[in-house]
Amino acid sequence: MSAATPAPVRPTGGEAHDAFTDLRLLDRVGPTALYSAVESGTGRPVALKVMDAAAPPFIREALGREAEYLAVLGTHPHVITLYQRTVLPDGRDVLVLQACPGSAAAASREQRLRVPDAVAMAIKIAGAVETVHHAGLIHCAVRPQNVLLTEFDEPVLADFAVARPPGEPSVVGIDETTAHTAPELLLGEGPTPATDVYGLSSTLYELISGRAAFPAYDGESPASVSLRILGGGVRPIVAPDVPLELSDLLVWGMSADPAERPPSAAWLAEELGRLERANGWLRTKMVTGEAHVEDRRRRRRPR
Repeated sequence: MSAATPAPVRPTGGEAHDAFTDLRLLDRVGPTALYSAVESGTGRPVALKVMDAAAPPFIREALGREAEYLAVLGTHPHVITLYQRTVLPDGRDVLVLQACPGSAAAASREQRLRVPDAVAMAIKIAGAVETVHHAGLIHCAVRPQNVLLTEFDEPVLADFAVARPPGEPSVVGIDETTAHTAPELLLGEGPTPATDVYGLSSTLYELISGRAAFPAYDGESPASVSLRILGGGVRPIVAPDVPLELSDLLVWGMSADPAERPPSAAWLAEELGRLERANGWLRTKMVTGEAHVEDRRRRRRPR
């Protein structure tokens, strides 16, 4: 990826000063670039999701929907916070987001997480997922790369670019397959809450085992990975520090048939909490915001 000098990011309104400084390109996927930056007026570190002005309309609409979804979810402690959405003078759309210096994926690559720590992280993200479902949405991309870590090392669920209401047709293509893509998305079926249960189970599987249940081997095509995912057959995790009941729970959570998975993210979190009690691990609180989300949805409905 080229780390070319980014175009200046300035606020609307003709101000002479830059709204953000210390821009650093972190990633680029198609017409969307992600930068780390510092907010000029406050000195606050932020992340900028910047859409090219020439991006197709449907891509720009997706960014707008992501902003709306994050606004409904508000300041849930385990959902990335949206500070503002703006349009730059050159026509680029920008989401100004909470800065997160790490991710669960990077942390697990550096050193395999302790099982109690990984379970605690999954319970917190389950609360975020359950809140997303209360908002009438499915995240559709719960995976270690989208579980970011704040400066206080707390996990937050990020990247709502492909989130959608339940049952709305999937936009995941074979070439976009990841090791954590639920089988029904590969088949072009509409997502349900069970889709995110799969992603959450798959994420925890990788965090505690050090590898995805369906990794892409060297030279393997996305289509081949997809076929293995569709076939199911998740291998149990066999390790001295992983309780058998935990391994069985994750294999169940990754059932190929959505109807055979645990009934909800909250239910999965409750089972993980029971395992915390049984093994003498520190208990983790799951935070959901059903009433909070409904209040925000009501305020945003057209009058």
